This record gives sequence, structure tokens and C-alpha cells, in this order.
Amino acid sequence: MTGTAWHADPLNWGNGPRIFEAFLEPTCPYSVRAFNKLDALLEQAGRDRITVKLRQQSQPWHMYSGVLVRCIIAASTLEGGKETAKKVMAAIAAHREEFEFDHHASGPNMDVTPDH
Repeated sequence: MTGTAWHADPLNWGNGPRIFEAFLEPTCPYSVRAFNKLDALLEQAGRDRITVKLRQQSQPWHMYSGVLVRCIIAASTLEGGKETAKKVMAAIAAHREEFEFDHHASGPNMDVTPDH
């Protein structure tokens, strides 16, 4: 039996000696704000001076978090690798509220389990 050629492209941009790691959840409003500033950071700091590494951090209080994180990782295995994943992250960020339930951190959603 032979191994597969499956490969998730690391979500790293730039190639500088300084490392900036960001742990982002794709539907979190704070993560989206940070994500939307990363290209400007790379340009201002210089791609040869900084490396930006994105880490996907699923947060259970964001109801679709786990699924969306897996979609981003899956996108990184496709043609275009990390750039394809970045497009998926940008699309999720542009529509992040569509992935959230009203009052997702309180109310009836807090009492629902996967069995329900």
C-alpha cells in the first residue's frame, strides 16, 4: 500500500526572520479584524523582514467554527494551497454574521447538544 500525496499547505506568508503568529477563529469579529489587516502588515513591515503564520483556532461558542476551520484546511490542500485557503478565509470573513446564530453565547443555543 502506498501513501497519499495529500498535503495541507502551511498558512504562512512572507519569509523574514521575525515571526508573527496569529491564532484566528474564522467567524470571530476580532479575528476577522486582525485577518483583514495582515496584508497591510506584510507590506508595511516587508515580506523579507517578517513571516506571518496563521493558526486556525476553533472556538465552540461560534457554532460553525469547527466546520469552517476544516474547510479552510481542506482548501489549503487544493491547487493554489495557502492562497486558495486565504480566499476561503476572506469569503468567510466577508459573510461572518451569516455563520452565527442570534445570541450565540447565550439563550437557547447554550442548552442544545448535537443529539438534539
